[in-house]
Amino acid sequence: MSPGPARRLVPSYLATGGVGAPEHNRFEELTALQATGLSALPHHTPAHQRLLDLVSDGGLTVMEIAGYLRLPVGVVKMLAAQLVSDGRLRAAAPLPDALAPTVYAGRPAKALLEEVMHGLLAL
Repeated sequence: MSPGPARRLVPSYLATGGVGAPEHNRFEELTALQATGLSALPHHTPAHQRLLDLVSDGGLTVMEIAGYLRLPVGVVKMLAAQLVSDGRLRAAAPLPDALAPTVYAGRPAKALLEEVMHGLLAL
């Protein structure tokens, strides 16, 4: 029997450095985060540094960052709030259309499906 995926040795709540819920800078899951180019401060945890490294090449949403870092979304929101407060990240609110439920929610656009179909047929 092969070993399963490696478990996190440090509990996720320690990634925030013991800080509770942020007073400011509350984010949605679809909030886009971008690095400002400033390096991490001495009081930032390794999780802060990993988040900054991840978004150094471009913006990602809170959900994407949580997936890449394998951290709970709530922890990523707290890390991001601290980094925005320290001027290390910029946050852009999600577009209202991205949050609004529609009749076609969850369905790709017909034009996109046609492009994929033509691309597959061209193979």
